[in-house]
Formats: sequence, C-alpha cells, structure tokens
Amino acid sequence: MSDMGLDDADGEVDMQMAAAAMLTDNKDVKMMLRILGKNLHDSFGERVEIVHASSGRLHHRTEEIKEIRVHLDEDDYQADLSGHTVRCTISRISGGIQIRNEQLSVEQWLHRLLSALQVAAADNQSAQAALQSVILGGAS
Repeated sequence: MSDMGLDDADGEVDMQMAAAAMLTDNKDVKMMLRILGKNLHDSFGERVEIVHASSGRLHHRTEEIKEIRVHLDEDDYQADLSGHTVRCTISRISGGIQIRNEQLSVEQWLHRLLSALQVAAADNQSAQAALQSVILGGAS
C-alpha cells in the first residue's frame, strides 16, 4: 500500500487519501459505491446491508443496488443510490432509536466510513486485511 502513497508517517492508512484515490479513480460515483458496497459486504458480512432495487415483479429483485448500509457500533452509514443523485447520511442509534441523522457529501461520508472501518478492524487481523483489500480494490 505504501507504493500507492496511502500510508501516513506512522505506516497507517491515510483514510482521507484513500477516499480521494477511490473517488478520483472511479469517475462514476454510483458505480464506485456499488463496488465498494459489494466488497464491504463480502469482507464485513452482516455489518453491511445491500438493498437491491425491485424489478416491479412480485418478489423479483434486480442486481441494481439501491442502498448501502454499514452498521458500526452506534453509527449507521447509509448511501442511497436511487434517483439521479447519491445521498449519504450517518445516523447515530441509541437503544434502537435514531437520535441523530447527518447528511454529508460523498467524499466526507466515504472518509468517515473508511476511518470507522479502520478503527473497527484495528484489533482484528482478518478484518484489517479485508479493509486493505477494499481500499486497494477501490483505488485501483
């Protein structure tokens, strides 16, 4: 990863640089988020929920991703990909009740999501490897 320039002085992944690299290399933000969502789901399992668009037929879904939700501790990171724009929010959940909802730009949301994933993966080597795979996969 250091050859990509994503490490900071302590050898840790610079999440702001990683987010910028992902957005720069993926001109289509919706496509980048769809790929990121699938990679996160594959790497982090039940913490990541992918909502697919309905095809309109009873119980049929398309491969089109409508929404990505990442559940980390008390925060839910949500990217709504339906419609013409991408809407990114972070919600704070306490006792099963949403107590705060913050709308962010895609860049801010991605930076905060990657930083939170890095904290969540700090004590888990397999999760850390998965996160690095997501970042390298998203930035290539």
